[in-house]
Amino acid sequence: MKLSKDGLEMVYAGKTKDVYNYRDGEILLYMKDGAGTRYSKEDSDGNEIGSTVTGMGQKNLIASEYYFKKFIEAGIPTHYLGCDIDENLMLVRAGKILGTGLECIIRFFAMGSLLRRFPDEYAHGQPVFDFFETILKSDADNDPPISKEELIAQGVVSDSQYDDIKRICQTAADVIQVDLKEESLSLVDLKFELGLVDGAIVLIDEVSAGVMRVARDNIKAANILSKEELSDILVTKAKRSKLIEMLLSNKDNCCI
Repeated sequence: MKLSKDGLEMVYAGKTKDVYNYRDGEILLYMKDGAGTRYSKEDSDGNEIGSTVTGMGQKNLIASEYYFKKFIEAGIPTHYLGCDIDENLMLVRAGKILGTGLECIIRFFAMGSLLRRFPDEYAHGQPVFDFFETILKSDADNDPPISKEELIAQGVVSDSQYDDIKRICQTAADVIQVDLKEESLSLVDLKFELGLVDGAIVLIDEVSAGVMRVARDNIKAANILSKEELSDILVTKAKRSKLIEMLLSNKDNCCI
């Protein structure tokens, strides 16, 4: 898909992406090399912070395309429509954020902020099951955790919407967990951002190395992959998947 942001109105400039109006009901996301809030070192909340990493914007786009296509195949609703890798652009359906921005965290192992919040309840690397939590994006309040009851009381979501959010996130996390196991990697935790498109809950933003923590071998801090290393693994997987898809397509189109 060929895309261009030339002549388009920029509606938002962020650390990792810029947002442009494209067509009615569609927007373009320009993926930048800014590392954003999930790179290099942990802040007090266990989020990783850092500086620009050359080429990271394109790597994040390749990984996002790879996983959004997997989600669509699995019947998971997303805002994804297509992308232009060469131009670092992703075309998505325009939507509405929930509250000030709702992020959802799925945990498979105890690490990071979970241990700091509950030092006596969890051991480092301990498996956790069905662990789902929501946080509101708010720099001023340090992205506070928020319960289902609080979200409903504040009018951010309805009861059924919250249940949709949890189901979508758990299903998407399972897709990524299974995919990473093919590389003998363990998904420790990850976050998704959710929004409303045409009144329905969908996954939005990006799905890349910057939103997940992944370990090789045992679940120890020393075995956590750097975002750069994980990005390279995801890019390799995506390119291999495209090559297989192309070979299969050529085989189906052959005449004997």
